[in-house]
Amino acid sequence: MTVSKVTNVYYVVPDMGAAVAFYRDTLGLNVKFQDGEKWTQFDVGGTQVAIATPAPGQVDAGKNATVVLQVDDLAATRADLTARGIAVSEVIGMGNHGSFFTCRDPAGNVVQFFARA
Repeated sequence: MTVSKVTNVYYVVPDMGAAVAFYRDTLGLNVKFQDGEKWTQFDVGGTQVAIATPAPGQVDAGKNATVVLQVDDLAATRADLTARGIAVSEVIGMGNHGSFFTCRDPAGNVVQFFARA
């Protein structure tokens, strides 16, 4: 078996409206495709990140993998989210690799923001 690429990374969310507002309006991601209340897909620099409401075969909301979004200015991103009322972690340094901080979307999914050193 050969995996050729990652097609999508998605979170399961209980409230599509709140999740779309967070990813589109708060984080500024562009909606690429939306299927009503079932699925919304964002294009993030060529990588597809999506949110879906619960359906058979999916994991429970808030019990998923982590999306890491790379930004140029970690401090400004953290300050912007804090100003919008989003609880964020402290910045964690990773030596020569860079630094990151974490927040959660309205469903409790972890979202991390990373900047290269």
